Amino acid sequence: MKKVFVAILVALLLGGTALAFSWWDNLSREQNETLQIGEGVTLVVTAVATAPADKVLVPAGVTMTADDVDQIQLTYNVNLDQTVIDPLTLSVVATNVLIGGSSTYADLINIDITQAATTVNDANVLVTVTVSLDMPSTQAIYDEIKNGQITFSLTFTGE
Repeated sequence: MKKVFVAILVALLLGGTALAFSWWDNLSREQNETLQIGEGVTLVVTAVATAPADKVLVPAGVTMTADDVDQIQLTYNVNLDQTVIDPLTLSVVATNVLIGGSSTYADLINIDITQAATTVNDANVLVTVTVSLDMPSTQAIYDEIKNGQITFSLTFTGE
Protein backbone atom coordinates (compact mmCIF):
# COMPACT_ATOMS: atom_id res chain seq x y z
CA MET A 1 0.00 0.00 0.00
CA LYS A 2 2.84 2.33 0.78
CA LYS A 3 4.28 1.58 -2.65
CA VAL A 4 0.98 2.43 -4.36
CA PHE A 5 0.64 5.62 -2.33
CA VAL A 6 4.22 6.63 -3.16
CA ALA A 7 3.62 5.78 -6.81
CA ILE A 8 0.44 7.90 -6.90
CA LEU A 9 2.22 10.75 -5.12
CA VAL A 10 5.12 10.57 -7.58
CA ALA A 11 2.66 10.45 -10.49
CA LEU A 12 0.80 13.51 -9.17
CA LEU A 13 4.04 15.41 -8.63
CA LEU A 14 5.32 14.55 -12.10
CA GLY A 15 1.94 15.33 -13.60
CA GLY A 16 1.83 18.63 -11.77
CA THR A 17 5.34 19.44 -12.97
CA ALA A 18 4.39 18.55 -16.54
CA LEU A 19 1.28 20.70 -16.26
CA ALA A 20 3.38 23.54 -14.87
CA PHE A 21 5.78 23.28 -17.80
CA SER A 22 2.87 23.18 -20.20
CA TRP A 23 1.33 26.20 -18.56
CA TRP A 24 4.59 28.20 -18.83
CA ASP A 25 5.07 27.10 -22.44
CA ASN A 26 1.69 28.59 -23.32
CA LEU A 27 2.29 31.95 -21.72
CA SER A 28 2.02 34.92 -24.04
CA ARG A 29 2.04 38.60 -23.41
CA GLU A 30 1.11 41.61 -25.46
CA GLN A 31 2.63 44.94 -24.70
CA ASN A 32 1.03 48.01 -26.16
CA GLU A 33 3.22 51.09 -26.17
CA THR A 34 2.36 54.66 -26.92
CA LEU A 35 5.29 56.79 -28.00
CA GLN A 36 5.23 60.56 -28.13
CA ILE A 37 7.43 61.91 -30.88
CA GLY A 38 8.89 65.28 -29.98
CA GLU A 39 9.37 68.28 -32.17
CA GLY A 40 13.11 67.73 -32.37
CA VAL A 41 15.79 70.36 -32.68
CA THR A 42 15.78 73.06 -35.33
CA LEU A 43 18.86 74.52 -37.00
CA VAL A 44 18.54 78.32 -36.92
CA VAL A 45 20.41 80.43 -39.48
CA THR A 46 20.37 84.20 -39.26
CA ALA A 47 22.00 86.50 -41.80
CA VAL A 48 23.66 89.40 -40.06
CA ALA A 49 25.25 91.16 -43.01
CA THR A 50 24.52 91.76 -46.66
CA ALA A 51 26.55 92.79 -49.66
CA PRO A 52 27.65 96.42 -49.57
CA ALA A 53 25.18 98.77 -51.24
CA ASP A 54 26.23 100.42 -54.51
CA LYS A 55 29.39 98.33 -54.77
CA VAL A 56 30.48 96.27 -57.78
CA LEU A 57 32.40 93.00 -57.40
CA VAL A 58 35.39 92.96 -59.74
CA PRO A 59 38.07 90.30 -60.24
CA ALA A 60 41.11 90.49 -57.98
CA GLY A 61 44.00 92.34 -59.57
CA VAL A 62 42.05 94.81 -61.74
CA THR A 63 42.29 98.55 -61.35
CA MET A 64 39.51 99.41 -58.95
CA THR A 65 37.39 102.54 -58.72
CA ALA A 66 35.74 103.86 -55.57
CA ASP A 67 32.64 101.72 -56.19
CA ASP A 68 34.58 98.47 -56.74
CA VAL A 69 35.35 95.69 -54.27
CA ASP A 70 37.32 92.52 -54.92
CA GLN A 71 35.46 90.47 -52.34
CA ILE A 72 32.17 90.48 -50.50
CA GLN A 73 31.73 88.96 -47.07
CA LEU A 74 28.46 87.63 -45.74
CA THR A 75 28.17 86.45 -42.15
CA TYR A 76 25.66 84.14 -40.54
CA ASN A 77 24.95 83.12 -36.97
CA VAL A 78 24.08 79.45 -36.73
CA ASN A 79 22.76 77.68 -33.64
CA LEU A 80 20.29 75.06 -32.47
CA ASP A 81 17.06 76.26 -30.91
CA GLN A 82 17.55 73.80 -28.00
CA THR A 83 20.54 72.45 -26.12
CA VAL A 84 21.53 68.93 -27.16
CA ILE A 85 23.66 66.47 -25.20
CA ASP A 86 26.17 65.95 -28.02
CA PRO A 87 26.82 68.92 -30.33
CA LEU A 88 26.13 68.32 -34.02
CA THR A 89 28.76 68.53 -36.72
CA LEU A 90 28.06 71.67 -38.75
CA SER A 91 28.41 71.58 -42.52
CA VAL A 92 27.89 74.53 -44.86
CA VAL A 93 27.91 74.00 -48.62
CA ALA A 94 27.39 76.44 -51.51
CA THR A 95 25.49 75.11 -54.54
CA ASN A 96 23.58 76.42 -57.56
CA VAL A 97 26.17 79.10 -58.30
CA LEU A 98 25.09 81.41 -61.12
CA ILE A 99 26.37 84.66 -62.55
CA GLY A 100 23.97 86.71 -64.61
CA GLY A 101 21.45 83.85 -64.30
CA SER A 102 23.80 81.38 -66.03
CA SER A 103 26.20 78.70 -64.82
CA THR A 104 28.46 79.10 -67.90
CA TYR A 105 31.10 81.12 -66.05
CA ALA A 106 30.24 80.01 -62.52
CA ASP A 107 33.73 78.52 -62.24
CA LEU A 108 35.08 82.09 -62.03
CA ILE A 109 33.26 82.61 -58.74
CA ASN A 110 35.05 81.65 -55.53
CA ILE A 111 32.93 81.00 -52.48
CA ASP A 112 35.07 80.43 -49.39
CA ILE A 113 33.20 79.30 -46.28
CA THR A 114 34.83 79.69 -42.86
CA GLN A 115 33.23 78.39 -39.68
CA ALA A 116 34.23 79.61 -36.23
CA ALA A 117 33.55 76.06 -34.94
CA THR A 118 33.02 72.64 -36.50
CA THR A 119 30.15 71.72 -34.18
CA VAL A 120 26.94 73.53 -33.32
CA ASN A 121 24.79 73.54 -30.18
CA ASP A 122 22.63 76.29 -28.66
CA ALA A 123 25.48 78.87 -28.76
CA ASN A 124 26.01 80.86 -31.96
CA VAL A 125 28.61 79.68 -34.47
CA LEU A 126 29.77 82.46 -36.78
CA VAL A 127 29.96 81.38 -40.44
CA THR A 128 31.70 83.76 -42.83
CA VAL A 129 31.15 83.42 -46.58
CA THR A 130 33.62 85.29 -48.76
CA VAL A 131 32.74 85.72 -52.43
CA SER A 132 35.37 86.74 -54.96
CA LEU A 133 35.76 86.62 -58.71
CA ASP A 134 38.68 85.21 -60.73
CA MET A 135 40.01 87.14 -63.68
CA PRO A 136 38.35 85.87 -66.90
CA SER A 137 40.70 84.66 -69.62
CA THR A 138 39.45 87.19 -72.19
CA GLN A 139 37.99 90.67 -72.29
CA ALA A 140 34.92 89.27 -74.09
CA ILE A 141 34.13 86.98 -71.14
CA TYR A 142 34.65 89.86 -68.71
CA ASP A 143 32.26 92.04 -70.71
CA GLU A 144 29.69 89.23 -70.64
CA ILE A 145 29.77 88.78 -66.86
CA LYS A 146 30.42 92.41 -65.92
CA ASN A 147 27.75 93.70 -63.53
CA GLY A 148 26.11 90.27 -63.54
CA GLN A 149 24.24 89.28 -60.43
CA ILE A 150 25.86 86.42 -58.52
CA THR A 151 23.44 84.04 -56.84
CA PHE A 152 24.02 80.82 -54.91
CA SER A 153 22.36 78.61 -52.33
CA LEU A 154 23.86 77.89 -48.93
CA THR A 155 22.88 74.67 -47.22
CA PHE A 156 23.47 74.53 -43.46
CA THR A 157 23.39 71.00 -42.03
CA GLY A 158 23.82 69.75 -38.48
CA GLU A 159 24.40 66.01 -38.18
